[in-house]
Amino acid sequence: MEIGEEILEGDVVKINLSGRMDLAGVNAIESDFTSMTAAPRMSVIVDMSGVPYMSSIGIRSLLIRAKSVTGRGGKYALTGLQSDVLNVLHVSGIDKLIKICDDVTAARECVK
Repeated sequence: MEIGEEILEGDVVKINLSGRMDLAGVNAIESDFTSMTAAPRMSVIVDMSGVPYMSSIGIRSLLIRAKSVTGRGGKYALTGLQSDVLNVLHVSGIDKLIKICDDVTAARECVK
C-alpha cells in the first residue's frame, strides 16, 4: 500500500491512498497515516480512488483517523471510493460515522 499527501488551498490536507487496505497494507502506511492526520491539521480528505479492497483492519484505520481529527474539532471526509469499498463501508455502517463524498470538490465543501 502507498500513501501520499497534498496540501490544497485553505490548508486542506488531501491524503492519497493506493493499494489493498488489508493487514499488510495498513501496517505499511499506519505511521505515515497517523502523522498526516495529526494536530494541527483540521481539514482532511482521504482520496481512496486507488483502493480496490478493504478489510476490517482498513475500516478500523479510517475510524481511528476520523476520531483523531473530529475529536479536536476538525473535519474528515472520504472520496473516490470504488464500488466494492463503498459497499463495505455501507454494509458496516461506517458511512453514518464518516462523511463520504462523490469527488474532491464535494469533499472540500464537507471539510470547510
